[in-house]
Amino acid sequence: MSKTTIEQITCDQITSPLKRPFITAMHQVNENRAIRVRIALANGLVGVGTATPNEKVTGETLTTLKQVMTDIFNPALLHQDVADWGNLLTRVRTVIVNNTPAKAGFEIALYDLRRQLFGVSLTELLGGRPQPVQTDYTISIRPIPDMIAEARELIKQGFTALKLKLGTRPFKEDIQMVAQISATVGPDIRLRLDINQAWTVKQTLQAIQVWYAAGLPIDFIEQPVDRLNIAGMQAITAQSLIPIMADESVFSAHDALQVIHHQACDMVNIKLMKSGGLSEAEKINTICETAGIPCMLGCMSESEISIAAAAAFVAAHRNVHFADLDSVFMGAQLPDPHYLTLHQDQLWPAGVRHD
Repeated sequence: MSKTTIEQITCDQITSPLKRPFITAMHQVNENRAIRVRIALANGLVGVGTATPNEKVTGETLTTLKQVMTDIFNPALLHQDVADWGNLLTRVRTVIVNNTPAKAGFEIALYDLRRQLFGVSLTELLGGRPQPVQTDYTISIRPIPDMIAEARELIKQGFTALKLKLGTRPFKEDIQMVAQISATVGPDIRLRLDINQAWTVKQTLQAIQVWYAAGLPIDFIEQPVDRLNIAGMQAITAQSLIPIMADESVFSAHDALQVIHHQACDMVNIKLMKSGGLSEAEKINTICETAGIPCMLGCMSESEISIAAAAAFVAAHRNVHFADLDSVFMGAQLPDPHYLTLHQDQLWPAGVRHD
């Protein structure tokens, strides 16, 4: 048996409560949840990854996610050699359709093993230099006075970009809320608006007209209409004076090709849980970079393990202009410093010095 043969795979559930419920136009989350996978090699090295379900986006629960990871992925990867890297990634991607969080969790663990074998950080393995990553912070849907108060507090903590969730309250109230928060935090704080598929083309264009005329410091508007409404995304992108970002419309490299072909966005939000891991995220980013489309690295309500992998991806790719990796800031407990630490609006992956 080769020293780099996979000798054991274990999966267990981990949860961590949030400071407050996280509410979007699609659902409410009360805790960061994940299935943790540990992959042990014959030489004693252990790689760790996590997979986070999202019933509304990727279609899994913790129960179904753990079952498919244990029953499908474990036997497919056990006794395989990580030295046969390409074949191993192909197994992960093709052993079952969909189930992208499970694929992401296993890929994160496998990349963790590979970077240990090479004696480098994940950022270095991906071709970058270890460095801290700046993130925005997402204010979820709550009464407007509460959102304004939270915005004030976040600015005091050092955040310079805020992402606002919209789409559940009356349309005109959402438009006014963005202006109110901008007036509260000032023009130097960048805003990123996430509609989570809740609006129509007409509503989106009306809101853009108001916000643009007001000169609000908005970086982009994310996924305003249904993910399958590519024609709608195209119409908005063609007429908008504010950049439009595709999120749920892009799970895969093929999806990225489609939205770019139809000129249905100005930017793309990549998420490891949505793409199925680092290898597909690489493909999506390469396609976008070739087409002149900047990317953001976003997240679900994830653990520090997968967020650390996402931060490494950001640090290694110049085409990733934005990071929305805030779930670890929302937890009631600080993340495990073995993976990353937090400072103001920055994530410091393990091994990055605080000079």
